[in-house]
Amino acid sequence: MNHPTLQYHSGMASHHPKKSTVLRRALIVAACMASLLGSPVQAEEALTVETKTLSATMATRVAQAALDACDALGYQVGVSVVGRNGNLIALLRDPLSGPHTINISEKKAFTSVSTRVATSSLSDRPNLNFEGRLLTLMGGLPINLGGYLYGGVGVSGATPEDDEVCAQAGIDAIRDDIEFGE
Repeated sequence: MNHPTLQYHSGMASHHPKKSTVLRRALIVAACMASLLGSPVQAEEALTVETKTLSATMATRVAQAALDACDALGYQVGVSVVGRNGNLIALLRDPLSGPHTINISEKKAFTSVSTRVATSSLSDRPNLNFEGRLLTLMGGLPINLGGYLYGGVGVSGATPEDDEVCAQAGIDAIRDDIEFGE
Protein backbone atom coordinates (compact mmCIF):
# COMPACT_ATOMS: atom_id res chain seq x y z
CA MET A 1 0.00 0.00 0.00
CA ASN A 2 1.38 3.35 -1.03
CA HIS A 3 -1.15 5.59 0.72
CA PRO A 4 -1.12 6.27 4.41
CA THR A 5 -3.33 3.95 6.44
CA LEU A 6 -3.92 3.46 10.12
CA GLN A 7 -3.30 -0.18 10.84
CA TYR A 8 -3.18 -1.63 14.32
CA HIS A 9 -0.77 -4.46 14.37
CA SER A 10 1.02 -5.75 17.46
CA GLY A 11 0.21 -2.53 19.31
CA MET A 12 1.77 -0.31 16.61
CA ALA A 13 -0.35 2.25 14.77
CA SER A 14 -0.06 3.74 11.30
CA HIS A 15 -2.48 6.00 9.39
CA HIS A 16 -5.89 4.67 8.32
CA PRO A 17 -8.54 7.21 7.22
CA LYS A 18 -11.61 5.53 8.81
CA LYS A 19 -10.00 4.86 12.16
CA SER A 20 -8.48 8.32 12.41
CA THR A 21 -11.94 9.84 11.75
CA VAL A 22 -13.40 7.72 14.54
CA LEU A 23 -10.56 8.82 16.81
CA ARG A 24 -11.14 12.50 15.99
CA ARG A 25 -14.87 12.14 16.69
CA ALA A 26 -14.15 10.44 20.00
CA LEU A 27 -11.82 13.29 21.00
CA ILE A 28 -14.47 15.87 20.03
CA VAL A 29 -17.12 14.05 22.09
CA ALA A 30 -14.70 13.83 25.04
CA ALA A 31 -13.93 17.54 24.78
CA CYS A 32 -17.65 18.38 24.70
CA MET A 33 -18.32 16.17 27.72
CA ALA A 34 -15.43 17.76 29.60
CA SER A 35 -16.81 21.23 28.92
CA LEU A 36 -20.26 20.16 30.12
CA LEU A 37 -19.03 18.30 33.19
CA GLY A 38 -16.14 20.59 34.04
CA SER A 39 -12.46 20.19 33.53
CA PRO A 40 -10.59 17.19 34.95
CA VAL A 41 -8.96 19.54 37.47
CA GLN A 42 -12.37 20.51 38.85
CA ALA A 43 -13.38 16.87 39.06
CA GLU A 44 -10.21 16.06 41.00
CA GLU A 45 -10.79 18.96 43.39
CA ALA A 46 -14.30 17.72 44.09
CA LEU A 47 -12.87 14.35 45.06
CA THR A 48 -10.54 15.68 47.75
CA VAL A 49 -11.25 17.00 51.21
CA GLU A 50 -9.03 19.37 53.14
CA THR A 51 -8.72 18.50 56.82
CA LYS A 52 -7.15 20.09 59.84
CA THR A 53 -5.99 18.29 62.91
CA LEU A 54 -4.56 19.21 66.27
CA SER A 55 -0.82 18.95 66.61
CA ALA A 56 0.56 17.00 69.54
CA THR A 57 1.61 20.32 71.06
CA MET A 58 -1.91 21.78 70.87
CA ALA A 59 -3.51 18.57 72.14
CA THR A 60 -1.09 18.55 75.07
CA ARG A 61 -1.98 22.18 75.84
CA VAL A 62 -5.66 21.20 75.96
CA ALA A 63 -4.91 18.28 78.27
CA GLN A 64 -2.64 20.32 80.54
CA ALA A 65 -5.15 23.16 80.89
CA ALA A 66 -7.94 20.70 81.73
CA LEU A 67 -5.71 18.90 84.24
CA ASP A 68 -4.74 22.24 85.84
CA ALA A 69 -8.39 23.35 86.05
CA CYS A 70 -9.38 20.17 87.86
CA ASP A 71 -6.33 20.40 90.13
CA ALA A 72 -7.43 23.93 91.10
CA LEU A 73 -10.82 22.45 92.04
CA GLY A 74 -9.11 19.77 94.17
CA TYR A 75 -9.53 16.80 91.83
CA GLN A 76 -7.01 14.28 90.55
CA VAL A 77 -8.12 13.40 87.01
CA GLY A 78 -7.12 11.82 83.74
CA VAL A 79 -7.51 13.83 80.53
CA SER A 80 -7.53 12.48 76.98
CA VAL A 81 -7.50 14.41 73.73
CA VAL A 82 -8.36 12.69 70.45
CA GLY A 83 -8.16 13.96 66.90
CA ARG A 84 -11.14 14.29 64.61
CA ASN A 85 -10.63 10.63 63.62
CA GLY A 86 -11.00 9.50 67.24
CA ASN A 87 -7.38 8.47 67.70
CA LEU A 88 -5.62 9.44 70.90
CA ILE A 89 -3.21 12.36 70.56
CA ALA A 90 -2.54 13.32 74.18
CA LEU A 91 -3.13 11.77 77.59
CA LEU A 92 -2.23 13.36 80.90
CA ARG A 93 -3.08 11.97 84.29
CA ASP A 94 -2.51 13.13 87.80
CA PRO A 95 -0.37 10.46 89.47
CA LEU A 96 -2.94 10.21 92.27
CA SER A 97 -5.95 9.70 89.99
CA GLY A 98 -7.51 6.28 89.74
CA PRO A 99 -6.30 3.98 86.97
CA HIS A 100 -9.82 3.92 85.50
CA THR A 101 -9.52 7.60 84.54
CA ILE A 102 -7.33 6.70 81.57
CA ASN A 103 -9.90 4.49 79.84
CA ILE A 104 -12.91 6.59 80.81
CA SER A 105 -11.42 9.91 79.71
CA GLU A 106 -10.45 8.44 76.33
CA LYS A 107 -13.95 7.00 75.82
CA LYS A 108 -15.51 10.36 76.67
CA ALA A 109 -13.22 12.15 74.22
CA PHE A 110 -13.95 9.56 71.51
CA THR A 111 -17.70 9.79 72.12
CA SER A 112 -17.72 13.57 71.88
CA VAL A 113 -15.84 13.64 68.57
CA SER A 114 -17.74 10.68 67.15
CA THR A 115 -21.17 12.14 67.95
CA ARG A 116 -19.99 15.76 67.59
CA VAL A 117 -21.79 16.78 70.77
CA ALA A 118 -21.02 17.04 74.48
CA THR A 119 -21.40 13.71 76.21
CA SER A 120 -23.72 15.44 78.70
CA SER A 121 -26.29 15.81 75.91
CA LEU A 122 -26.29 12.03 75.46
CA SER A 123 -27.45 11.14 78.98
CA ASP A 124 -30.82 10.09 77.59
CA ARG A 125 -29.05 7.68 75.19
CA PRO A 126 -27.62 4.95 77.46
CA ASN A 127 -28.08 2.49 74.60
CA LEU A 128 -24.97 4.03 73.03
CA ASN A 129 -22.86 2.66 75.89
CA PHE A 130 -23.19 -0.82 74.42
CA GLU A 131 -21.13 0.17 71.36
CA GLY A 132 -17.94 -0.38 73.31
CA ARG A 133 -15.94 2.77 72.66
CA LEU A 134 -18.80 5.19 73.35
CA LEU A 135 -19.53 6.43 76.86
CA THR A 136 -22.41 8.78 77.57
CA LEU A 137 -21.15 10.07 80.91
CA MET A 138 -20.73 13.82 81.30
CA GLY A 139 -17.18 15.13 80.79
CA GLY A 140 -16.49 14.81 77.07
CA LEU A 141 -16.59 17.79 74.70
CA PRO A 142 -15.95 18.11 70.98
CA ILE A 143 -13.24 20.61 70.11
CA ASN A 144 -15.17 22.84 67.70
CA LEU A 145 -13.26 26.02 66.99
CA GLY A 146 -13.67 28.46 64.16
CA GLY A 147 -16.47 26.35 62.70
CA TYR A 148 -14.27 23.28 62.39
CA LEU A 149 -14.21 20.00 64.35
CA TYR A 150 -10.62 19.39 65.49
CA GLY A 151 -11.18 16.54 67.93
CA GLY A 152 -12.51 15.82 71.38
CA VAL A 153 -11.43 16.08 75.00
CA GLY A 154 -12.53 13.86 77.85
CA VAL A 155 -11.96 14.25 81.58
CA SER A 156 -12.50 11.65 84.29
CA GLY A 157 -12.02 11.73 88.05
CA ALA A 158 -13.98 14.77 89.23
CA THR A 159 -17.75 15.08 89.55
CA PRO A 160 -19.44 14.76 86.17
CA GLU A 161 -20.19 18.50 86.13
CA ASP A 162 -16.62 19.42 87.02
CA ASP A 163 -15.26 16.96 84.46
CA GLU A 164 -17.08 19.01 81.83
CA VAL A 165 -15.94 22.33 83.33
CA CYS A 166 -12.33 21.15 83.16
CA ALA A 167 -12.74 19.87 79.59
CA GLN A 168 -14.06 23.30 78.60
CA ALA A 169 -11.06 24.96 80.28
CA GLY A 170 -8.82 22.81 78.08
CA ILE A 171 -10.59 23.95 74.92
CA ASP A 172 -10.58 27.57 76.05
CA ALA A 173 -6.78 27.40 76.48
CA ILE A 174 -6.29 27.07 72.70
CA ARG A 175 -9.36 28.93 71.44
CA ASP A 176 -7.61 32.20 70.56
CA ASP A 177 -4.67 30.45 68.89
CA ILE A 178 -6.98 28.45 66.64
CA GLU A 179 -9.69 31.02 65.91
CA PHE A 180 -7.42 34.02 65.46
CA GLY A 181 -4.28 32.26 64.30
CA GLU A 182 -5.59 31.49 60.82
